[in-house]
Amino acid sequence: MSDYTYKDNTQEVLSALEHAIGNGLTAIGFTAERHAKEIISEEQAVDTGRLRNSITFAISGKKANIQSYKGDHGEDGGTYSGTAPESKDKCVYIGSGVKYAVGIELGIHRKKGAVHMLQRAATEHTEEYKQLMEDAIESAEE
Repeated sequence: MSDYTYKDNTQEVLSALEHAIGNGLTAIGFTAERHAKEIISEEQAVDTGRLRNSITFAISGKKANIQSYKGDHGEDGGTYSGTAPESKDKCVYIGSGVKYAVGIELGIHRKKGAVHMLQRAATEHTEEYKQLMEDAIESAEE
């Protein structure tokens, strides 16, 4: 009869997976933020750059990626404080703290119509986001 020893690595594996998911969510957040900013520019919805510069992301239960923003030429800006809502399923929130962001998003007070920069950034790139998460998990396996 042979003596066997084993080591339970469950906690290490779960920790590595949680870290990989965090990395994937961060990559998705940066990418969604970039897409939203590109949409604003493409739709010519930029006057001072304050709205575009205010767009950021946060992972559930975490602080926003940026803490403050200003216009392109130093115009008044704002700050972010607190954390994104906690969620049982980790997720990425994308948004803006600028009061008129909703008006630009939905086309309120804008003759050219709705831009939907946040909605489009979130929904038009799902395959790209899926790949980013898969890549993050695969890199944890190496």
